Amino acid sequence: MERFVQIIVAGGLALVAGLWGSQIVAPSSQAWLGSVAVALVGVAALVVGINSQIEY
Repeated sequence: MERFVQIIVAGGLALVAGLWGSQIVAPSSQAWLGSVAVALVGVAALVVGINSQIEY
């Protein structure tokens, strides 16, 4: 499988896991901040994976 596809899939899974985790735990806990961080890493991975295939 192509590297950019692996990055996009991993980013999507991290985004879903982060959003799911942020809905489960209380917003005032450290676990919520961790879930938000995982979601942000997922978004970053999606951007990197998609951007790697765009030619300028």
